[in-house]
Amino acid sequence: MKRVAIISPRCHEKLVGGAEALAWQYADLLKTHYQVDLLTTTASDYVTWANDLPPGEELREGVRIHRFQVARERGTYFHDLHRRLLARFQTRHDNPRWLTWSDALQDEFVRAQGPCSPGLVEHLATRGAQYCALLFVTYLYPTTVEGVQALDHRRWALVPTLHDEALGHFDVIAAMARNAPRLLWNTPAERRLGARLWGVERGELVSMAVATERHAAHVQDRPYLLYCGRIDTHKGCAMLIEAFADYQRRKRSNLQLILTGADQLGVRDSEHVRCLGFVEERRKFELMAGALAFVHPSAHESLSIVLLEAMAQGTPGIVNGQCEVLADHVKDSGSGWIFHDPAQLHAAIDAALAQDAAQREQQAARARAYVIDNYDCAAVRARLIAEVEALAASAD
Repeated sequence: MKRVAIISPRCHEKLVGGAEALAWQYADLLKTHYQVDLLTTTASDYVTWANDLPPGEELREGVRIHRFQVARERGTYFHDLHRRLLARFQTRHDNPRWLTWSDALQDEFVRAQGPCSPGLVEHLATRGAQYCALLFVTYLYPTTVEGVQALDHRRWALVPTLHDEALGHFDVIAAMARNAPRLLWNTPAERRLGARLWGVERGELVSMAVATERHAAHVQDRPYLLYCGRIDTHKGCAMLIEAFADYQRRKRSNLQLILTGADQLGVRDSEHVRCLGFVEERRKFELMAGALAFVHPSAHESLSIVLLEAMAQGTPGIVNGQCEVLADHVKDSGSGWIFHDPAQLHAAIDAALAQDAAQREQQAARARAYVIDNYDCAAVRARLIAEVEALAASAD
């Protein structure tokens, strides 16, 4: 049986979203056709990259996970660099030439960001030829940047999970993307961004399969909006909570905001806001099915698994229009609302509340049909296998 490697900076069953979820799903989809190794690190926390998981091999659901230690945790040096980079990035609209960092400093930033794992890189250098294809999931970490440099063949693909953030503008990242034998995109919007930032106008839309089984709706005596995912500033959650509090001060409605996921903000429950932390998958889907709308405040997404999962349950989205990917999901499905500022968010909430039963049913049908048509498991597996076979058949 052919061997395939998937490289991801983190892998743990408690990591339920983002690029890590995509890496695990690709491993799961491929394991019936290939021997799959998921190469990762012993860190589960992207903030510190502390070695909190044991090194070595673990067999999980037919996938062999190889964990390699991280050389060092993030320190004050990285955070100083990060602050400097963000200060420059915030001027990009007024200053198109905001990124004046040399390639050497860009490389330095990537490595300071972590996770740096010499053992993982050594494994790729010495055993990378054993794999018929290697898929590097997410572009911005040393596990990818150093990993592709360690290979002595070109049977590899980059799965960028790209959004418009500072690292996406790095010349060293663009060079890696242009050199990638194959590129696997999640959405048309992500591919368009790759063309703008990296000058690459190729690659296939493989995307990610989304669970579509219908679940019974969570029932409570108050209507609610739902957010699922990492609860932190980078995901727009602080803005969402503040805007919702302002909405309640103005409207004094009985609407509630419910959040699930890892709470990095220390959210305090109140009359109108509840933070449930991690919930089981079934509970999450029930909450999605019962929500008035799923709110996604992030300005930076390359797909948004949770929004698509909610739409599969017939729940429309209220999404941040600064994120082209999220806005495309709403526009292409004909279900949901787009906001660009708190006032528009308030208007979207009003519109969701004002719908009658027939309008809600129409929104639900359009949302669910969009997900089934575009993110069906069998279709994603077929596209993914086609990419692996193309790499396996390619000349080094």
